[in-house]
Amino acid sequence: MEKLTIIPEPVSFEIYGELPVFTLDDTLCFEGSDETEACRNELLTFIREVFYLEPLSPGRGKIRLEISREGQSEGYSLTVDRDRILLRGNDEKGLFYAVQTLKQLLFQSEGRLPQLHIEDYPRFPVRGFMLDCGRYFFTVEAVKQFIEMMALHKLNEFHWHLSDDQGFRCRLENKLLLTEIGSYRSHTNFNTRPHEGYYTKEDMLEIISYAHSRHIRVIPEIDTPGHSKAMLSAYPELACFPQDFSVSSFWGVKHDVICPGKESTYTFIEELFDELAEIFTDGTVHLGGDEVPTVRWSLCPECQKRIKAEGMTDVSELHAYYLNRVASYLEKKGVEVRMWNDMPGGKAVDRSVAWQLWHGGMKPRQVAEELNTGRKFVISCSDYYYLDIPYALTSLEKCYNFEPSFEGLTKEGEKNILGVEACLWTEFVPDMLTADRMTYPRLAAICEGAWSQKEKRDYDRFVAKLPSYRALLGQLGVKAATVKKASPKGVKKLMGKLWWERRKLCWGAHENIISDYRIKKRKE
Repeated sequence: MEKLTIIPEPVSFEIYGELPVFTLDDTLCFEGSDETEACRNELLTFIREVFYLEPLSPGRGKIRLEISREGQSEGYSLTVDRDRILLRGNDEKGLFYAVQTLKQLLFQSEGRLPQLHIEDYPRFPVRGFMLDCGRYFFTVEAVKQFIEMMALHKLNEFHWHLSDDQGFRCRLENKLLLTEIGSYRSHTNFNTRPHEGYYTKEDMLEIISYAHSRHIRVIPEIDTPGHSKAMLSAYPELACFPQDFSVSSFWGVKHDVICPGKESTYTFIEELFDELAEIFTDGTVHLGGDEVPTVRWSLCPECQKRIKAEGMTDVSELHAYYLNRVASYLEKKGVEVRMWNDMPGGKAVDRSVAWQLWHGGMKPRQVAEELNTGRKFVISCSDYYYLDIPYALTSLEKCYNFEPSFEGLTKEGEKNILGVEACLWTEFVPDMLTADRMTYPRLAAICEGAWSQKEKRDYDRFVAKLPSYRALLGQLGVKAATVKKASPKGVKKLMGKLWWERRKLCWGAHENIISDYRIKKRKE
């Protein structure tokens, strides 16, 4: 029997001998209380679909599921003895993760397990995955497959990026034009094919329910005040200078953004988030807040009036004013707010807002200062955790070995690191085949950083685990990249870097030039 392995690496994993003491067959039966039924069904479905077995009751071999209500949340133990497997979770989540571990063990061993014992619990409370559906729309079934893979990797937060310049994907009854107009673009970059799609309330509730059944919270992101051309195409009055906007057909940062000077803007945004919070009930909303050019605000009479009335000095303070005002509104409703860390130093944004660190120009010492003074962070550094970036720039090894480290971070500040999140942006990920290849096995590398204890991480050991990991994903319908493709060298690495540079051709600067010209002519 080959050595059994688990991704992510557990806290403790002991195997006592090589001979199997438990064999999976149709004489298997389950034991457990009503509160373990969901986990039993999860495991039963896996056994049926992978091993084509229909367990009996009563039977000889037993799998017992228990919840102890003791120890660290999400922790579990797994013991295999003669004709018996005991899964014990510290809570429902822990039992669910014990099942995910057992799936891997059963698949690798072809259902014949030696005597073993595992003790396990997570390093970070937040272990996330973000899917960008603003650029390319993914079907309900595709989103559910991502969520299924998240569960297998013991991830617990699904960050759903639902709006951007290139599409608005979340149908809201009080803002119907957002999807009737904003979910459609005429083409993408230099092709001529239109792209469209959005999620109805029923779709979103179905996905949320599916995620909850796998102990995954769902955090929606509506990106404001930047990355909002799709919103402006539906409601041009949200802009500083309303015009006949269209949903962006090229990537890149756009000059046309939401106007923070008009009072009507806040009424609109509050109504939008009111309905969003009724659908997404996990208590956290992502505001985006990143990459906001202020060229329109500098010219806008309403913005200049707001700056003067609020005693501000410039448009950068107006940016913070907008974010703080919307965040305050949500917090009063009991909703936690996150946003990208695009305010250098962060002094102007309330520390009640958690930041998602991609980089935003922040130095490690600035991040440490924010952490030390109470701001919470989710770590998603783009050079390591952005899954759309080719392996030539972010290889599997680079991704695996990343460890959040910030100069001057205190022990108290370290506690404010909520966890980590992998981000799949989709400008160049138009379909599931590409998504699979770019996401896996890097998601396995990131999940070890999120779950496994720092001292348990070892890249060579991780690579040795990947053949069985890829085989399991293949059984589940996911086509992961090989280790060789995830670790390009020489010419292949160079070609990968050159391929990535093509994105600059798609950055759509002409959209800003045309819009800037129209504003200039209007001002004249």
